[in-house]
Amino acid sequence: MIKLNFDYNIKKDAWSWVLIAKDKNMWGLSWRDQIAQIPDELLEKIEKVSFFRAQKIVEDYIEKDSKKEYKNKVMKAEMQALEKSWRVVEKKYFKILSVITEQPVFTEKFSCYFTTGLVCPYNEKENWFMVSMWHSTPFSITTICHELMHLQFLTYYKNYLKKNGLKNNQIENLKEALTFLLNEPEFEDIILSQDDGYPEHQELRKKLRNIWSKNRNFQNLIDEAIGIIKQ
Repeated sequence: MIKLNFDYNIKKDAWSWVLIAKDKNMWGLSWRDQIAQIPDELLEKIEKVSFFRAQKIVEDYIEKDSKKEYKNKVMKAEMQALEKSWRVVEKKYFKILSVITEQPVFTEKFSCYFTTGLVCPYNEKENWFMVSMWHSTPFSITTICHELMHLQFLTYYKNYLKKNGLKNNQIENLKEALTFLLNEPEFEDIILSQDDGYPEHQELRKKLRNIWSKNRNFQNLIDEAIGIIKQ
């Protein structure tokens, strides 16, 4: 049975802080807004050292946070609430994801980790992703669906796209734009908070939605998307 496991890991939390602090490409979003939880003094330290060293610095900062005990209690409650809500739609979501992508869900085990940051990155090799403790449950449900769609898409179509001439950054753009599908009727019983995507992908999302509306065929959508992105 396909299942999503929920947890918190301080090392992964620190990793997510550093990842966003060092990579300022937010596809049109304000980078500063996305790292609002990082004090200026800590941000300066992160920017001056290696990724590995910065991760350790952030990990120590989170560990010594004066509100740590309270945050842990709140995060535990948030995690329990999110898991309970997710279990209601889990089977249905995976079934729809498989039908839409025209492929079986590629693994039976995924992991979802909470972050005390605002951005929710993922790990393609280890099949895990993050949700923010600061986001509402409906928003986090959409984040879960969003990240799972990324992993499914990359597993089955990344090599196909490379063979057809797309570069890594173009594949990343397509990956993000494709989550417009979460706003389609197929997911209307699951998604309560719309997937808006990033500002830089809005035009591509519109084009992809027009293609999808013609025959709702994922392989056709991918093939036409390749042509659009190569233009």
